Amino acid sequence: MSQAAGANARIMVDVETAFGTTPSSTNGLVLPFISEGISAKRALTRTNIIRLTRDLTKPTRGSKDIGGNINTELNPYMGTLLKHLLGACTSGAGPPYTHTIKVGALPVSLCLEKAFLDLAIPEYFLYNGVRINKGSFEINSDGYVGFNLDFLGKKRTIGTSSFDATPTDLGHVPFESFEASIKEGGGAIATVTKIAFDVSNDLDGGNYVIGGLGERRAIPEGKCAVAGILTALFEEVVLYGKAVAFTESSIEITLSRGTGAGGAGNESLVITIPEVVYEEKDPIISGPKGIVVEMPFTAFYDNASEATSLQMVLKNTVATL
Repeated sequence: MSQAAGANARIMVDVETAFGTTPSSTNGLVLPFISEGISAKRALTRTNIIRLTRDLTKPTRGSKDIGGNINTELNPYMGTLLKHLLGACTSGAGPPYTHTIKVGALPVSLCLEKAFLDLAIPEYFLYNGVRINKGSFEINSDGYVGFNLDFLGKKRTIGTSSFDATPTDLGHVPFESFEASIKEGGGAIATVTKIAFDVSNDLDGGNYVIGGLGERRAIPEGKCAVAGILTALFEEVVLYGKAVAFTESSIEITLSRGTGAGGAGNESLVITIPEVVYEEKDPIISGPKGIVVEMPFTAFYDNASEATSLQMVLKNTVATL
């Protein structure tokens, strides 16, 4: 028998309308990925009972822990994931289509399937009741835009057939970092070498109930926290001065292909963090070469016109997310 290979595996995602239930009308979307760690784990609990022997008795099963991560590159057709990361989405008429995604109540959940297609009999691992706990973004001076996701889920089912036999594959042409532009405080800034930030939903994964078969009954979200680090060449003290003075600022990142108008090959994503403050962290002299300054930042919402701590405006050829 041949061993399954990662190069022949597939991940597919779909939207659930009822938590933990595969939709009756499926619209599976193939998700390109670099690596993944989604799994079902169930620890064994050992008893402390005393009997006339030093041997242990049979352990019992613990609750099911469904979750893990997917590492990928951000492309213009991952809008469904962005919506399930932030929560609120308004889509305009098209084509092309403009989707404005903001922090809000999270959608119900996703179902996610791992398919091992090169086995003699293909195996499908279906995870239901999946919600996004955290999303991480990394934009450097070159290369692709990194996009990593951490999930929590309700249950896992193993079968020999897919929940969607004809999934949609929109391909994978990711955003390239060298095409990105960035504004800080409303103006273009030319010294940034890297920006990385996390979006955390603080999901509550501890809702196990008696009679619930060890599965999570619900995975409610907490506050949405957006924080990251902006790294820049240390050429002047104006940017660093904002940290010292605790001055409110803003960050805007534009990722685009072609014209960025939203048509095929011309997609775009504008990430706006309208209200941020920087943490003080002095530049470090690590050697004789050029010095950079790392500016940890935290986003918040007070009175920004966007009415959110993070907004993403995505333009592509997909009508709904």
